[in-house]
Amino acid sequence: PGAIVAAFSLPFAPQQFADAHGYLETPRSRNFYAHEVGPGCSGANCPPAEYCHHCLNLNENVCGKFGSRSYDDPNWVDKDGNPMPWIPQDEYVEGQSIRVRTYLDTHHNGHMEIRACNKGSACTPTDFEGNELTFVKDVVYEGNHPAMPKDPNYPYRGMYAGGQGGSIKWFEFEYELPQGIYGDHVMLQWKYITANSCSPPGYSEYFSNKPFLPSSYWTPGLSECIPPYPNSGQRSSVWPEIFFNCAEVKILPSAPVVPTPHGRSYPANKSEFVRVNQVGYLRFATKVGVIVDLSTSPIGWQIQDASGSVVLSGVTTVYGNDSASGDHVHQADFTALNELGAYRLVAEGIGSSFEFNIATSLYPDLPHEAMNYFYFHRMGEDILAAHLIDGRYARAALHPGDSSVPPYNGWCESCANFDLKGSWADAGDFGIYTVNHAISAWTLLNLNEMFPEAFQDGSLNIPESGNGFADVLDEVDYGSRFVRGMLPSDGGLASHKAHNHAWSAFTITVAGENAAQSSRSAMGPSTPATYAVARVNAQLARIWYAQGQDSHADVLWSAAVDAWTRAYGTNQAYSASVASPGPALGGGDYPDGQIGDDLYAAACEMYLTALAIGDSGVQTYKNIMRSSSFFTKIVQWDWATVTGAGTLSLFAVENDLSSEDKLSIETNIVSFANSVKNSIDSEGYPSNLDFQEFGGKYPWGSNSFIMNRAIALAYAYEVTGDVMYQDYILRTLDYVMGVNAMHISYVTGYGDKSETDTHDRWAWTVGQGSFWPRGWLSGGPNNELINDYATPPGVTAAKSYAGPGTAPHAWGSKENTVNWNAPLAWVAWYVENKIVPNFEGCDGNCASKPTLKPTTKSTTKQSTKPTLNPTTKPTFKPTTKPTSKPVSTGGSPCCADRNAGYQACMRSDWCNMSSTNCGNCNGYYITVPLEITGCCKWWSGGDCSNVVHSSNPGCHYRKSDCEGSCGGTWSPL
Repeated sequence: PGAIVAAFSLPFAPQQFADAHGYLETPRSRNFYAHEVGPGCSGANCPPAEYCHHCLNLNENVCGKFGSRSYDDPNWVDKDGNPMPWIPQDEYVEGQSIRVRTYLDTHHNGHMEIRACNKGSACTPTDFEGNELTFVKDVVYEGNHPAMPKDPNYPYRGMYAGGQGGSIKWFEFEYELPQGIYGDHVMLQWKYITANSCSPPGYSEYFSNKPFLPSSYWTPGLSECIPPYPNSGQRSSVWPEIFFNCAEVKILPSAPVVPTPHGRSYPANKSEFVRVNQVGYLRFATKVGVIVDLSTSPIGWQIQDASGSVVLSGVTTVYGNDSASGDHVHQADFTALNELGAYRLVAEGIGSSFEFNIATSLYPDLPHEAMNYFYFHRMGEDILAAHLIDGRYARAALHPGDSSVPPYNGWCESCANFDLKGSWADAGDFGIYTVNHAISAWTLLNLNEMFPEAFQDGSLNIPESGNGFADVLDEVDYGSRFVRGMLPSDGGLASHKAHNHAWSAFTITVAGENAAQSSRSAMGPSTPATYAVARVNAQLARIWYAQGQDSHADVLWSAAVDAWTRAYGTNQAYSASVASPGPALGGGDYPDGQIGDDLYAAACEMYLTALAIGDSGVQTYKNIMRSSSFFTKIVQWDWATVTGAGTLSLFAVENDLSSEDKLSIETNIVSFANSVKNSIDSEGYPSNLDFQEFGGKYPWGSNSFIMNRAIALAYAYEVTGDVMYQDYILRTLDYVMGVNAMHISYVTGYGDKSETDTHDRWAWTVGQGSFWPRGWLSGGPNNELINDYATPPGVTAAKSYAGPGTAPHAWGSKENTVNWNAPLAWVAWYVENKIVPNFEGCDGNCASKPTLKPTTKSTTKQSTKPTLNPTTKPTFKPTTKPTSKPVSTGGSPCCADRNAGYQACMRSDWCNMSSTNCGNCNGYYITVPLEITGCCKWWSGGDCSNVVHSSNPGCHYRKSDCEGSCGGTWSPL
């Protein structure tokens, strides 16, 4: 009773509050429609112009009010005073995931909620209750802020980032429409619940479990808001300011997929506008094709088998304009297709995709083919047909004279010649580049350190096979011999690169290329190159020490220590005038102007090796590493930015870092992987590049960036055990294998329309474009720097890619390099050896057999009317596939799944480590198994005796769940 008295004696009148401002932009609210349309129309069906569309913080019924202007019926009238007609602002399908975009002109913290009612203008406030849209994710539409996680206790809340008074204005969330709500007149009610005068229930728990969110995102000292809040918008110290908007939409009923060979088949002429992974899909992976079409209404699609029979059908989701490509695209989700066989995606009135397979394994030969690239490009020894997948490319040794390469004129004039024999040709030319080799070698050695079973002895059929050591280690050891030779005899910094003084002709002879040895030099030095020497040799040394090869490892470790000593304390960035002087134009630059990340990555490798072998310098390296501003960070890595490589080594290799440091590394891995995942979700095609992050450009070697980001997803799986990350790796390969703006598979030999020629002199010399080695990754679209004759300028980023037969002049987009094929080999091995088993490959005989349920609905019902103002850009959530049955711990606190009734811990040790980690795993940190103490009721009378708790575990196990997000009444046992 005391609480009730307090509630009724709140001092409303004296309270002073600063107004927030915001509105619902997509789907377009009535007030925003009046703002956009009203000023330019007149008479019937034209609303009065609204100039304070963001001001509706009062309410009469459901749609909000500003001043005397209400947007409820019957007050929603046109300029003639007559009722406004129903004008749907979007058309959806029951249960569909949609994008909701809002604008906060004045940000006062808080969250949004959105509900649905299918009674049109007759909707009352109670009609919306129980019909909440479920929050899926924060798309991060504007600003570089962390995506706001879902609140499992309040699944309908979309939490706003940015903080009170922050600069972020636009927000876009993905929400799932409720089941059972459809019709021509569906009203969506949006509420913005602010949090600057009081904190809504659950805020303290939400933010305390997510320390990675900035503290400015809420105000912890405020009193807690007390629901229910007045529908009028009245405020007090325990009633927040609320904004009300309504949007008129149409929602089609969903229809079950009809997987039968009956019904009329669409004409299936091949069309370049229907795009799928040209190789295929694992049975239980997410499967989303892209259809390029200007239609703003959903398009019917079918999956047809080899006989032309329809086995699955549905309608597309209109994504709209894809900014990276300029294409207007639709997405067709056929995840429900899981029968083995050959199929085509056919779009009504457009045509058919290439044939693809549903299979238990997709790329069984690609790991070996991708690795054979490195033997193909060895220099300094004969390349034998017996060790090539395609023996036609056998040749005599290129540049055997690299055992004595002079320094270029004007640099290191007193130095002895450099011994650089034993290398891989870096790319389509025959230069060798220290920094680019270092990231390539790291990638392959990292695979070995993460998964020692990868590319074991004999698997690659290289000359060293049969020596008892992993073939991948032997291959990197050969290709890296030159690296320690880049240290000059005068004790100075390492040469940045070595190459001919002039570019070689594109069609060569081995004898002619070797004749250029007399005009081949080691070019000037840099600090990043010297740290690269330390990194490569330190990593190789610790692996060889672990193999018992102390003599060879001593040589490598000595070179690493020497390079570290030379580099530490220097800051000589790459300089073209020194490293590529005068007329020596026969090689690329690989400029690297930032040194701190090179120091950090080298310190990581030096520390790990010193620790492994008991070297006395271990604490020095550790201190330097830990004092770096890059310590534990994960960002996009490549040859010039190597922070991520250093941190991933700290995860892959045993060490003595504190549990706090290790937790920070794991948290950063998961956070970066989530940003990669979000990039796939936000693009029209499944590119994992954040187009805006790269300044609206696709960088040189964009495909290598994409493959490196797939490695980050693999690490996130290894941290969390969440198979979602593996599914996103497969979606990344969908992009690479054909679901892209160029409608091409960027991997040679894979797909009906795959790359046929890359910028490689020896491959072109032998095949002249009529045949090509399989398993090579081309550079990919590039509009960051176009300096060749074939990559088209003036086109959108995702289409800045040269056509077939242009290899000699297309180095900007179609080159192949060691640092592009290295991550391809890493990912290909991981897919076949780690993902295939998890996705029930090998005809069901592999390790885990996850439970799989498609999460997006297909429907045979098609729209007959165009969608007004289409803006929905849904993401396709991977099917939930737990790796095994959760584990009970008999009373220990751990990360439990609310939807499993808090009865067992999640499988992942990382998720169970802390409440923060648990929140990132979408779990709840609690003691399990949770005792059943009552049930949740939505009816009057009776007790819990007939309740089956497992029927709705998310509501029946905890009172707070029941009376919070479930909207029920708790009944104790």
